[in-house]
Amino acid sequence: MKFDPQILFYIVFAAVVGVMLFRIIKHGGFKAAIFGASIESTIGEVNGGGSKLMKMVVKVHKLGGGDPEKAIGLELVTKSIGSYQMTPVSLSVSEAKALVKLLETAVGGK
Repeated sequence: MKFDPQILFYIVFAAVVGVMLFRIIKHGGFKAAIFGASIESTIGEVNGGGSKLMKMVVKVHKLGGGDPEKAIGLELVTKSIGSYQMTPVSLSVSEAKALVKLLETAVGGK
């Protein structure tokens, strides 16, 4: 029996798809699977600077699952003609508080 490398490709591909499907089912959706935790609620969103052809949005999610390292999810979304990019960022409570302090400092607060 001769080994066919093409079979290895299909096995690896099926394993990757299987793991992703498992994460989608476990966490309750595609976005939750990317964050690695279920999305308990969406707090809100802020439109970022962009041009007429490009729209940027930052969405803030409260993540569930009880993991203190994944308490807050930031979803950075960039849309333009013919493209869509979503970048997930998971923050712990202390990291989220540090981000709040940095933003307050940037706008001239504390």
